[in-house]
Amino acid sequence: MPGHLIAPTSVISELVLANRMLAHEGVLDGYGHVSARCEDDPNQYYIGDASPPGNVRAHNVFRWNLDNEPVGHTQPTYGERYIHGRIYRARADVMAIVHCHAPELIPYGASDIPLRPIYHMAGFQGEEPLPVFEIRDLFGPETAITINSNEQGDALARSLGDRAVVLMRGHGATIVGRSVPQAVLHAIYATLNARILTQTLLLGGKPVYINNAEGRNLAGRVRDGSRTWDYLARIIEG
Repeated sequence: MPGHLIAPTSVISELVLANRMLAHEGVLDGYGHVSARCEDDPNQYYIGDASPPGNVRAHNVFRWNLDNEPVGHTQPTYGERYIHGRIYRARADVMAIVHCHAPELIPYGASDIPLRPIYHMAGFQGEEPLPVFEIRDLFGPETAITINSNEQGDALARSLGDRAVVLMRGHGATIVGRSVPQAVLHAIYATLNARILTQTLLLGGKPVYINNAEGRNLAGRVRDGSRTWDYLARIIEG
């Protein structure tokens, strides 16, 4: 049975490109993953079959429901699928999700240094420090650092709240968008912002952050991520 069943071709094409773009940009390693909410059923989402992100193609993409159970197939997927279904359940506005292990983001989830936007392209984050999900605080000190259940996925969704990014202590980050291109933009520029902030701190300077008013003014220019998307699509597709 085809993995995409009656999937709109555009969503699968975007999802495949998103995986390849984020692998190309170094945001995703072999274990990161991207998903997209189904256009024809908001209670289902698409995600790859645990292939490395750079290897995901249309035939690797399958449907899952918001309880993270397979829909019409028996293909496996990433063990942390619970991140995706439960955020889609909690956030009707979210249409795409990226989970990454980008090294630039790790220090800010594992220290008391707050991650705030210093770079105008990260104004979407909001001026308040990004939330940090600490799984041990909720599920005990012996809990595995990965998300392995719907209950843990629900807890991560609560930590995310209405933000675009939640850091995960010692693990990485989960990043959302109102479209696949926007989620890609958020993932790329959240990672770049963390890199620039680290460089600024290493210089010994006092960072001057982007405030909410500046972030709102910038949002209209980069809201849909189309320019970044078109640029990367040309590179990926040759």
